[in-house]
Amino acid sequence: MQSEDESVIEYDSWRWHTEGAFPKDQLPEQGYVHIGVFLTWLINHDMLDPDWIAGSGVKRAVAAIRERQETTCALRDMTGGRFTSDMLTVEGRGFTGAYYAPEYGYPRDWRRVFGRSADRYAVPDEWETYDRIEPLIEYRLSQWVAAGRPELMLMPGLIGGLLKFLRPRR
Repeated sequence: MQSEDESVIEYDSWRWHTEGAFPKDQLPEQGYVHIGVFLTWLINHDMLDPDWIAGSGVKRAVAAIRERQETTCALRDMTGGRFTSDMLTVEGRGFTGAYYAPEYGYPRDWRRVFGRSADRYAVPDEWETYDRIEPLIEYRLSQWVAAGRPELMLMPGLIGGLLKFLRPRR
């Protein structure tokens, strides 16, 4: 559990995805699928803080997700669609902070796995969705651990892309 002097980091929020330019042909619930899938991965790796689970009233939902009796989005309404650092163990915060960064790790991998449907929020809230991306998240965790648990993961191709952007044009 975090001490009171630590600030809570909001990694993601359902409302960030459903406000503004959200696709009109999608149900708003689709804006949470990528969050729910990642939270499910954290559940399956014991990276949700047990004190948070006990204190927030999600114990049954977490157990149901773990047993695949609920979909990956079962926590959406119980958390107000928010994904925050106070929900996580120390290890969960470290990995999430390094990997979940917008337009970088997890969002980039989400697009790699699901292609255009990811940008249109058309990835279904089904266990097959989780099963497709779970091995890649596992791989990213192993990379993070092997790299010494850095605050931000080096993602292949990112440095080259940044250098192209920063190089002066001739």
